[in-house]
Amino acid sequence: MRIETETECCEIIAEDIENAIVLEGSPGIGLIGNIIGWLLVEDLKMREIGYIDSKYFPPLAVLYKGVTIHPFRIYEKDGIVLFLSDFIVPVNVVYDMTSVIVDWMERNNSKELITFSSFVVREKKEAVMGAANSEGGLKRLNDMNMQILPFGNLNGLPGTLLTRCAIKNIPGSCLFAETLGPYPDPRGAANVVDVLNKLIGTEINPEPLLKEAEEIEARLKKLAETVQGEPESPIYM
Repeated sequence: MRIETETECCEIIAEDIENAIVLEGSPGIGLIGNIIGWLLVEDLKMREIGYIDSKYFPPLAVLYKGVTIHPFRIYEKDGIVLFLSDFIVPVNVVYDMTSVIVDWMERNNSKELITFSSFVVREKKEAVMGAANSEGGLKRLNDMNMQILPFGNLNGLPGTLLTRCAIKNIPGSCLFAETLGPYPDPRGAANVVDVLNKLIGTEINPEPLLKEAEEIEARLKKLAETVQGEPESPIYM
């Protein structure tokens, strides 16, 4: 049965899945959330149970194995629900979107929310840091010996979801990957997957992301060698 949850500019059309752990994967710096989301869909063989729609979304469809699919989908498997976006949600939509997601979670007695993000570093140590929307959630991360991100801003969908869940007393946390910049970072995403497995007891295999990371790193190294071998361009005054 599909149930519609609606605000002024957004609606969820999806099945109800009770007592689930909710994960949110949306693009950000390094595309961490989006990369993890697609890995979950493939590794867990998740089924699509609905989507989020808005007239304010960018005009696009996503191609997957030759078939067009909605750009913001909802998946489910074994008590895990995944909200997966393939575009950056417009700022003017974020508040209403988080409202419908949290309303859906409250109606379905969702256990907790886990979001994914990143922080930019000059040199990677492959660390994963965490934050939570309650003292109890922070203690859980500390008990896992996780590094805690003490200060900073968490923008967009992940940050707003955490605060909206806090208002509804729904536990929420965010896992942050190190990344060097805006380029896709599957290695950083793989590090987060390792922590996610410990956090919720899954056995998601990050190996495909590590192979993808090696391919990207090899291409970047080759590009750097090519650039270094070219004569410098003259400087004009």
